[in-house]
Amino acid sequence: MKQILPFSHTLYARLYSFLLSVLLAYCLFNAIYSVIIGGKSAYLFSGLVLIFQTILVFKASLNKKIYNVLGLIGLILCLVYLHHWAFLFQHESIAILPSVILALLSLGYFSRQHLRLNVLKLALIFGLFVLAYTQHHDLNTLQNYYNSLHTGETWQQYGAL
Repeated sequence: MKQILPFSHTLYARLYSFLLSVLLAYCLFNAIYSVIIGGKSAYLFSGLVLIFQTILVFKASLNKKIYNVLGLIGLILCLVYLHHWAFLFQHESIAILPSVILALLSLGYFSRQHLRLNVLKLALIFGLFVLAYTQHHDLNTLQNYYNSLHTGETWQQYGAL
């Protein structure tokens, strides 16, 4: 039993890291593409903040709590600047969920018990899935808008969007 437990723990840790990396990369590349074609820039900023926070959460650092809370505050201030207080009713507000979870992971209180830590890790994956779905939905909405214009340009004919 002792041989199975460390192997399964490292396997789960690597799968979790791989899934987290893939979701963050998808969110970031989707946000970059959306900004390039005229979409919302809040997703790009939130993706960069999430990658910054993720690196700091899983890296041993003395100031990771401060940086993660500052990242969360910066993300909220960016959304307030872009949409005033109506950002709570926008789709971009879903980007706060993974950022809050990463800020909670950096606090020692939530990472001391394994059950709380596992729940926060699952909530982070779920929050990133919801963020990826929201970005995909906004990108499809933007593509449908551009398809309705019918300008007949080659980038529309060959599916650049």
